[in-house]
This record gives sequence, C-alpha cells and structure tokens, in this order.
Amino acid sequence: MTTSVFATNLLWVLLLANWVVEGQWKAKWQSLRRSPLLQAFVVLAAVHIVWLAGTENLSYGLFDIQKKIPLLAIPLVVLTTPPLAGKERIPVAAAYCLTVVVMTFVGLGRYIAMPDLPYRNLVPHISHIRFGLNVCLTLCIILYTMLHHRRWWVLLAGSILAVWLLLFLLMLHAYTAFIILAVTAVVLLAVYGRRLPRRLILISATALTTVLFSATALMGYYLYDYYHLRPLSTQPLPSCTANGNPYVHCHDGLIENGNYVHQYICEKEMRREWSKVSAFPLDSLTATGYTAYPALLRYLGAMGLTKDSVGMTHLQPADISAIEKGIANPVYLQPGPRKMCYVLFYEFENFRCYRNVRNFSTLQRIELWRNALQVFLRHPLLGVGTGDVVDQCRIQMQVSQSPLADSGMHTHSQYLNFLLAFGLVGFSLIFVAFIRAIRLQHLCRSALFTAFLCILLISFISEDTLETLAGITFAALGFTLLSTARKCTSTTP
Repeated sequence: MTTSVFATNLLWVLLLANWVVEGQWKAKWQSLRRSPLLQAFVVLAAVHIVWLAGTENLSYGLFDIQKKIPLLAIPLVVLTTPPLAGKERIPVAAAYCLTVVVMTFVGLGRYIAMPDLPYRNLVPHISHIRFGLNVCLTLCIILYTMLHHRRWWVLLAGSILAVWLLLFLLMLHAYTAFIILAVTAVVLLAVYGRRLPRRLILISATALTTVLFSATALMGYYLYDYYHLRPLSTQPLPSCTANGNPYVHCHDGLIENGNYVHQYICEKEMRREWSKVSAFPLDSLTATGYTAYPALLRYLGAMGLTKDSVGMTHLQPADISAIEKGIANPVYLQPGPRKMCYVLFYEFENFRCYRNVRNFSTLQRIELWRNALQVFLRHPLLGVGTGDVVDQCRIQMQVSQSPLADSGMHTHSQYLNFLLAFGLVGFSLIFVAFIRAIRLQHLCRSALFTAFLCILLISFISEDTLETLAGITFAALGFTLLSTARKCTSTTP
C-alpha cells in the first residue's frame, strides 16, 4: 500500500473511531436511512466486498478495497453531517478553484524552469489526466458563477481565468478534457438552455456551435496538411545522393508532415554530418527512451528534407538540440492544437503501417479494451472477482500475443473494470443504486451537479478513474459536496 493510501485510510479510521467514542452511531444510522446517495455508496462498497468470494488473487482484492475506502468514508462523513449553508459553500468552492488555478501556475513555472519536462509531469503529485478533470470542474464552477453574478468584474475575471485554464489544458495535451468539456457543454445547453433568457440562449448556442465547428475545421485542416504529399514524396526516386552514395527507399507508406519517412535515406552521410554538428552519439538513448537516430530520421523527413549530407545542412542549432532530446518533429517544439493533432496522426500512421500500438496512448487504450472485452465475454454475469481483473487481462493479452502483454496495464476504462470484476449483475446493482439516488434526491436539477456527473461519467470511458486516490477523491467529494448543496433542488441553472 502506498504512503498516500495508508495516510488517507488512517485518517478515516480515526474519524470513524471518534464516532464510536462520542456515541454518534444512532444519528449516523438515521442519516443513512434517509440518504439514497449514501446508500448507493454502501452498495458500491458491498459489491466490492461480496465479489471477493469469487476472486483468486485475494491479496490484490483486499488492496483494491483498502485503496477505495475513501469512496465509503467520505460519503459517511459528509452525508451524515448537516449540509453547508449557501454562504458557507462559497469559500469552499473558491478555495477549490483557487487551488486548481494555483497549481496551473505551478505547472507553468515548472514548464519554464524545466523545458524538457514531459507534459505528464507538469503538475506534481497528480496524474495530468486526473488534474484535467479538476480543471474541467473548475471551468464549470467559473461559468456557473458568471451566469449567476453578472457584474462586469465577475465576467472579466471569469473570462480571463477560463481562457488561461483552456490554454493550460493545451499544455497538458489533455485530449480527454477537451472532449469532456465539449460533451458537457452540449448536454448542459440541451437540458438547461430553456431556463436562460432567450438572448443568452442564442449567444450560448452560437458560441458553442462556432467553437465546435472551428475545432472540427481546424482538425480537418491539420489532417489535410499532415497527409497532403509534398513535392519530395511525389517525384521519381533517385538512386544516389549528390555525392554518389546510394539511397535506401523503404516503401512502407509511413507518412509524417506530408512526406514518406523512410525514403531518401543515406545513413552513412547522416552519421558523418551529425558528428560534425553534435557530440551526442546517434545511438545513445534520449529522454524519450529511444536513440537519437530515429528522431533524426523523422525530423529530416518532417521538414521535407533528404536524409543525407544535403538535408543535414538545413538543420539549425535549435533543431540539433531538439533531436538530442528525442524530439522527432519540428511541430512538437511548440505546444498547441497542431502538436496534439500531429501526435495523434502519427500514432495512427504507425498502427496503419506496422500495427504498432505500444507507447501510443490512444491506440493502447483500444488494444486494452479489445482484450478486456474478451475477458468479459467469458465471465459476463458475475465477472472475475474483485482482485482478478489485472491477472485475467494479463493472461488474455499473453494468449492473444498482444504487444502490451508485459506492460502491467489492464482495462483503462472504469466501465470495463467494473464489468470485468463484477459482471452484469454487480455492475447493474451499482448502476441502479446511483440512478435511484440521483432520481430520488433530484440531483440533476442542479446544473453544476449535472456538469460534474458528465465529467465523471465521460472520464470513465477512457480512464480507470476510481483506481487512483486522486480520482477516488474527486469522485467522492464531488458527489457528496455538490449533492448536499441546498440549491440542488432548485430550478435555477
């Protein structure tokens, strides 16, 4: 058990022990009987415990339950305590948003101080994907505040913060966060739009349509730019370089920036010229875990240059430095939507040409889902048990000879994780319990709660959100604190 999980569990054990000492169990029991949401969390914990009976890896099953203790402890504390009044909720929400904003500036400071730092490590002590979920919720809170307090300074401050948070998501390469925001915006406008003034509905719908259309058009342009063949890749292939050395032309079809990566290759001239401009050996490992040679090959190809002495003369000192760091495309030097799209396109090019998925996040997910689905189809009703998901996925990937067989990864989807562990029976129990709680407590009358629910449920598709302490805390606190707000039963957005 990690230190963070141990410390968190110890805190909740001490809190529950305090209830025993002060004799509060009777009042807490009455709160449990009155709260369908707390009952849903009890069902979630009970399913995890009951399904231990069907597991072979009991130690991992127990660890999984220990890790998820906050999913029961936080609701037990928050939902059996008098809810915060309206004025008391404001500093809590402000503190949360301020913390997220401060951490984005911490990330910016780390980016400036350590330009070679991987984007995944910009925000310390938390996964960049989990932090992206918090940024999404913060954006929703900011928008909620702007709609309810339409003073000029609130609108100005909210707009500035929203723009900054969106820019930071670009720095994080947060594909998932942008998809979540787009879907959440559509859902909120469809469900709550009629409660807004007609002029505001028109403005919101126009802005949302413009953003979605612009994003689609921009991605379409990048797609065309990436695959549109440049002159070097359309002309007849020469057999020799300008110096008379033979070229190697590999016809694998791998395209990057409109050029075939493995054509016009003269390794002899590349190595000779590289030794003149850099002391970094081409066969040495870079920060990416790969040698510098394939980075040089891709970099020259992405620039539309031949991989020979002529092409090498066009490299500037900044290009040499980038290649030494393992950066394989000049587009990757600048964060932004173009870089995000080009990384994604290169992933699919590798899969198209080589069926390679390893180290490509999007394709790895698809491969993991494919294998997880095979496990589920063998155990559709009751699943494999609380502790056997990882083992069964590893066995399946070995059987299917998946390139991820030794990766230690399993589902990368919370829905698939629950289906594999508990089958349709356990999954349905959890699903029905939470749907019942949301319906009975009218939680979706609050637009803010609905926004949180969209963020969480969409993240479950491509992330095993509840398998890390950061995700567990986000889910438990979001559910409990937003559900106890007095205005959850109001009709305002």
